[in-house]
Amino acid sequence: MFEVRKPTKKLKEICSQLGEPYVIKVIDYENTIYHTFGNYELEVSGLNNNKKSFDATIYVHTITPSERVETISNIYSISSLADKLNELIYKYSH
Repeated sequence: MFEVRKPTKKLKEICSQLGEPYVIKVIDYENTIYHTFGNYELEVSGLNNNKKSFDATIYVHTITPSERVETISNIYSISSLADKLNELIYKYSH
């Protein structure tokens, strides 16, 4: 049986810096940073580790029907992550 690793200090701190409405949620056996808005959900993957480096991937999914609509990789800083998340929320809210 596969056990999901607990959220690391790094993941908790990044989620805290992003603030509400972001939460930590297990998706596909990985703790991710997660947010829903309208018919969309954002999933930030790749940060639940103890590495000093920062390398995140954002997945955008529709809720109904459940489909991946966009993937953004190679995000190397918290400021870039916050900017990309805001851009995506704007893009899919209008």
